[in-house]
Amino acid sequence: MSDADAEARFAGQALLPGFADAGLPRLRDARVHVVGAGPVAAPALLYLARAGVGTLYLDDGADVEPGDSGAWLYAPAQVGQSRLLAALEVLRAASCTVEVRPAASDTSATATLICARSEGVARTSAERARLAGLPHVVALGDAGGGEVISIPIGAPCFACASRPGARVQPRGGAAAAIGTLAALELLLLVAGAAPGQERGRRIALVEGRPGAEATARRPGCGCRLF
Repeated sequence: MSDADAEARFAGQALLPGFADAGLPRLRDARVHVVGAGPVAAPALLYLARAGVGTLYLDDGADVEPGDSGAWLYAPAQVGQSRLLAALEVLRAASCTVEVRPAASDTSATATLICARSEGVARTSAERARLAGLPHVVALGDAGGGEVISIPIGAPCFACASRPGARVQPRGGAAAAIGTLAALELLLLVAGAAPGQERGRRIALVEGRPGAEATARRPGCGCRLF
């Protein structure tokens, strides 16, 4: 990539506090493992690709469903196709400067974004990221909107930070809002520009209105030990 291309790629990010110096090289070198490529992950993936994240590793074994056709990445004609392959094609076309690959067992990530279909998968993926020492962000929908949980290294874990909810797969504007918030939180972690970088936070989206709060470790949780 030429110097002019690199300057254009990061022109917008350079205007943000905390990105202009060390943040941009971190963003360029980031390798993000994205769990899920459904309605919440789709806008997040496009956000990350357009932001100039170095490498995206996609991890989704499902096929495109009818409800996915309005989820930013997929056209109605792609219903029934591999969601992973369809997403790879769209993201590679969206940004020629970002490397997009399928996730593998030997994937070497520097951060994880989790937009899983179920809380059980999200919990397992978050714990795997925590034990690997990776900063991670979890996005989940619920009956009233959803939540985005940002977990820097050493912060309270997903089990500590999440709140009970009737988990559903959001669609349309709710999915776009949750996915975009999750992508922004991940960019802040990757660039080292997150407020209170050593602490986690939870953003709850209720009827379109976000509210953020610092996370706290639950008494007796084993995440304090690792």
